[in-house]
Amino acid sequence: MSNARFVVASVVAITLTACGSTRSLDGVDQSGLLRDTSGSPSRSADPAARSTDPGRPSKEPGLAPSTAALNSRLLEQSARSSEDTDLPVGAGDLLEISVFEVEELSKIRLRVPLRGVISLPLLGQIQAAGRTTAELEDEIRTRLQRKFMHDPQVSVFLTEHNSQRVSVIGAVRKGGVFTLNRPIRLADALALAEGLTDEADRHVYVIRRVPIAAAPGAGAAGAGTGAAGAGAGAAGVARTAGSPPGRDATAEVMAPIDLSELADGREDLNVALRSGDVVHVPRAGSVYVGGTVERPGSFLLRGKTTVQQAILAAGGVKDVADWSDVRLYRKAPSGEVEVTSYDLEAFEQGKPAPELQRNDVVVVGKHAGKAFFYGFIDFFKGALGVAKGI
Repeated sequence: MSNARFVVASVVAITLTACGSTRSLDGVDQSGLLRDTSGSPSRSADPAARSTDPGRPSKEPGLAPSTAALNSRLLEQSARSSEDTDLPVGAGDLLEISVFEVEELSKIRLRVPLRGVISLPLLGQIQAAGRTTAELEDEIRTRLQRKFMHDPQVSVFLTEHNSQRVSVIGAVRKGGVFTLNRPIRLADALALAEGLTDEADRHVYVIRRVPIAAAPGAGAAGAGTGAAGAGAGAAGVARTAGSPPGRDATAEVMAPIDLSELADGREDLNVALRSGDVVHVPRAGSVYVGGTVERPGSFLLRGKTTVQQAILAAGGVKDVADWSDVRLYRKAPSGEVEVTSYDLEAFEQGKPAPELQRNDVVVVGKHAGKAFFYGFIDFFKGALGVAKGI
């Protein structure tokens, strides 16, 4: 009992110390300079129900002619983009597997688990996630030929698509989460959201999580970098908050794309989207604040607004934020994306915070040590709850 009391007392002391060292951005005048305009990807819908006719330009009343024209040209790019490949299988998808004249392997329906491995009679475990149905057919056929059959006839059908989803948020007419049944590109995703609103900016951001090893460094963003395969023409990539270093650690990358150039036919900007991608369409005259803040999203600029005020408008930083890793991404007249790093502690001590411009992106990084500490605290709280229940 004395040992248990010592452990509990130690953890409480550590927690109190961490709480005592938590910093805030108090004293900064928000003064109503920004208004939250972020979208929330809360609706899920079938792409077929969302898509519009590519051959019919938008003529709805109240839509500015320039926006209607841009939507029409983007729809033309969507109609031209076609993929002849199948989507890979992912966690949550439902497969139906059959082998002709093999009763044990006929009409087997399997839900792909989170780890992506399925188990079949006679054949054992097979890695399904990340493979197409054709690749799974080849794998099953090869294993059967090895031990059981000369020329097996194998069919694998993907009967339910649940793993492949993208989000379109911001200044679009019907944003949300879209479940995919075919590969799509950026113009296709905008078509699923039924086009831009009259308030949309002409630059959008494709946000993707990638392994940390594949993400560029915080200061390495520049023109032509590309979002880890999101398209060589994307004018730079912003690395945002990542997980603590580890085998499955990931980071968030962001690629700004000029919709006017995309509508003019630049195919390299019509990037292929992956499951989990987020397409964010900001409102004109806004900035984007992301990373380890409480409410990431777009915020309208209304008068002079600094980096510090923008972070406050996004609800402030989270406990795991790295105060010394605040990055400002700004597109230069040359088209390159310039990255400048700042320290919130310096702003607290009186250093002037830079003033933001339209289409700026502010990203607050994640501190690996804090992430581990608060993760441990949450785990301990959960363990105490389980112990009390027992």
